[in-house]
Amino acid sequence: MKVAVLGLGSAGARHARILLDLEHEVVAFDPGPVPTPEGVNRKDSLAEAIQCAESVVVTSPNSLHAAQAVAALEQGRHVLVEKPLAVTSADAELIVETAERAGAVCGVAMNLRFHPGILELKRLLDADLLGSVRFVQASFGYDLRLWRPESDYRSGYSARADLGGGIVLDAIHELDYLLWLLGPVDSVMAEVAHLSDLEVDVEDIALASVRFAGGPLAAIDLNFLEPVYRRTCLIVGAGAVVRWDWSTGTVALTPQGEEGSLHDASCNLADTYRSVLVDYVDAVETGREPRTPGRDGLSAVRLAEAIKSSAETGQRVSLIRRSS
Repeated sequence: MKVAVLGLGSAGARHARILLDLEHEVVAFDPGPVPTPEGVNRKDSLAEAIQCAESVVVTSPNSLHAAQAVAALEQGRHVLVEKPLAVTSADAELIVETAERAGAVCGVAMNLRFHPGILELKRLLDADLLGSVRFVQASFGYDLRLWRPESDYRSGYSARADLGGGIVLDAIHELDYLLWLLGPVDSVMAEVAHLSDLEVDVEDIALASVRFAGGPLAAIDLNFLEPVYRRTCLIVGAGAVVRWDWSTGTVALTPQGEEGSLHDASCNLADTYRSVLVDYVDAVETGREPRTPGRDGLSAVRLAEAIKSSAETGQRVSLIRRSS
């Protein structure tokens, strides 16, 4: 397959290298003075890159996702968009509607859906080994300055409102996998703030209380400010409790009245990125939906938008009404 990668930052370069390793032909466009991975045919314009490809991977700053994805879809190209699908739910909905009109595959690069820890949580839930889910806590925290120490964090999209940054959209993985595991959200109440000494004009911490339509309550805490990496998910069921911990690479299951068990969920993160692309290419070739279809990406953006809206208004936001 001939694939156009739009944006050659860290994510775009990684996608390009994986696609080449999978023996696809890769062209690319980036307006900036960034290196071009060996084997990639760089084009002079966005339109040229889209026109000469069968499929497009959008890896530009968040604020450009919608315009570039729609441009590709309108040319009948299949599209994979790096998370988030878009900065606003209106733009995300436009992408999904354009893909449906074009009859094109539209996926979102949510690599945590391929992480063995999340997959084990889903297996346990699908097998009803926890009983009725009552409470969930999903957490992510890490100092933004440590994410890409080779570059100035202040110039990256994560730190800039004009590029669609902020912890809520950057850590949208947590929102996405909770929606995947637990289904649609009923309502959310949230707070966001800038509490650290980071030189950013976006929120660096977010706390959300979420009620899922199926009944469970969830607490989500996300931040750009922790000095030590932390990513965990706790699920409390009527008959068992399970906890995934990124740092230990384990999923610990403790049924009521029984001895607990420990599942190995260690992972080479590179494998999850590769799996996203393998899944997407197979979806294009077979005509099926990718593991994270555009509509799921839209649901995650709607939840992110509701978190920000609740924080701004101080009111609980209903997503049932928003989705209807």
